[in-house]
Amino acid sequence: MGKINLTKVTDTSPFRKIAMGTWKTAKDPSVYGYVEIDMKPVLEKLPEYSQKHDVKITPAHLVGKATAHCMKQRPEINGLIRGSRIYLRDEVALFYQVNIPADGDDKVGKATLAGAVVHDAEKMSTAQIAQTLKDKASSVRKGKDKELKKNMDVFKWLPWWMSSFYLNMASWLLYGLNLDLTWMGMPKDPFGSVMITNVGSLGIDVAWAPLCPYTRVPLLLTVGAITEKPWIVDGEVEVRPIMPIAVTFDHRLIDGIHAAQMAKTFKELFS
Repeated sequence: MGKINLTKVTDTSPFRKIAMGTWKTAKDPSVYGYVEIDMKPVLEKLPEYSQKHDVKITPAHLVGKATAHCMKQRPEINGLIRGSRIYLRDEVALFYQVNIPADGDDKVGKATLAGAVVHDAEKMSTAQIAQTLKDKASSVRKGKDKELKKNMDVFKWLPWWMSSFYLNMASWLLYGLNLDLTWMGMPKDPFGSVMITNVGSLGIDVAWAPLCPYTRVPLLLTVGAITEKPWIVDGEVEVRPIMPIAVTFDHRLIDGIHAAQMAKTFKELFS
């Protein structure tokens, strides 16, 4: 039950093998992309939708739903790399960054970034994704996530020089060997298919996130702040609320054509 359901890819293109031989880790095959989304159609309907489902919907929830849709339509990008082979996932799991406030009086610079994973996102509505993330984020912030707390406690006593070894060893056991380590306090598939970070909520217009090798996640999306910009609509210039999305992906698994198809689908969905 604790193992990730994966299917080994046997039929692949020559380029994929060349890419696999070129890059050994996720430290170097990063490709960066950028897309801007006209949010006017969505923002006009969002209050009614949120009220109907009694849950606050943020741009990050919408991006998660769109990403799950894209990965369902293109399952070849929903995977991870083990050794020198590609394995595809049976579900779309969205990893969202969660900010955990620091305890005590001296809180400056001591807040912690953690994550909450929404599994089977391709089967969920936007409202269900939002509610699931709300519940999980609340559990993380209140310290009720026992697995996360147990792992974070490890880093309190772990020497600095051992942190890299610990992270890489955990990655190898969880993803390289696909072992069930829930009995050790390590959750199943702790990083999911794709990472989504809402930097816009921090007031940041746009930012690109780096691939993190031990997570084995090949796709990262950062959702920037929505700002008003001049936009061409039916040949005329209008001022529209525009949401920037910065993308980082692993070129060993995802190609430029995949990124272009996702950008096109995103624009269609948000319109």
